[in-house]
Amino acid sequence: MSNEKIAVLSPLPGPLIKALLATKDPHIAEEAKIVTHEVGSPESLPDTLEGAEAILGDYTFKVSLGNDLLRHCTGCKLIQQPSAGYEHIDVQKAAELGIPVANVPGANALSVAEHTIMLILACLKKLILAHQKTTSGEWAQDEMAVHGVFELYSKTLGIIGAGRIGQEVAKRAKPFGCKMVYYDARHLDPNLEEELGISFMDLDELVKTSDVIALHIPLTPETKGLINAQRINSMKWGSVLVNVSRGEIVDEAELAKALQEGRIAGAGIDVFSTEPPSKNNPLLKAPNVVLTPHIAGATNESRLRIIDAAIENIIRVLQGMKPENVVNGI
Repeated sequence: MSNEKIAVLSPLPGPLIKALLATKDPHIAEEAKIVTHEVGSPESLPDTLEGAEAILGDYTFKVSLGNDLLRHCTGCKLIQQPSAGYEHIDVQKAAELGIPVANVPGANALSVAEHTIMLILACLKKLILAHQKTTSGEWAQDEMAVHGVFELYSKTLGIIGAGRIGQEVAKRAKPFGCKMVYYDARHLDPNLEEELGISFMDLDELVKTSDVIALHIPLTPETKGLINAQRINSMKWGSVLVNVSRGEIVDEAELAKALQEGRIAGAGIDVFSTEPPSKNNPLLKAPNVVLTPHIAGATNESRLRIIDAAIENIIRVLQGMKPENVVNGI
């Protein structure tokens, strides 16, 4: 075991990767050859990937690994994506080539759940509007009631996607005294449903009856456009939508239209169909929105958990063990 090549596609410096490897296995760290990808130089990617035994994927999702690049990964033992999402990697082609692809599920679940609760409350309390009026010199104490300032208590919170993040959201929302329902491709264990205080509901029924809808599902061919014009138009009048999953899941134009028309009271959006969003994205000019730049899972603590788990998995493979959290069945 010597001179293992590790290709790093994330914007992380080689010395940092060396130092992180050293915390797990000093010998591998000393012998490993770290090759980093220079952002904006796609022509160098084949050379970066060629001969790599392990690849640390790009958490910015700007460097995709499709068929053309994966054919340069012959002999690769692991593509480790330092995030929960991995839609920019052709996992099926990687499987055909015998390359396991692993992600880091759950490492940012707490961060995303907290961000979700923040966006829900900010939308219900009209936080941005109150802030803008106060900083402009207006004292809108009485006026805010006209705009609608609401409690989460007694509202129906619909969680679409009851995986790690969805469950963490439910744990944090339960003390607020709201009714919670969820939709997921798989039903939770009845005991877990009881513990979380949540019950299953058909997707369209959830959309129609929830006061607040929170999205916590991965982007797949099945979920792309899931919250389409029909579902947005069927949402409860005055409801709130929070999306911290993927922008492509929601029809942004229809959501912006519903906000402009006042049919939806607010939206908390952390993700966009194109990132950064173009100046023409209608959500940027929609009323009653709280917009953040895809930072729900990017706390200092979660970043450390994610990179630590990713490095740990790379070390496992270079030590001859099987990787964990493989998403493509290898």
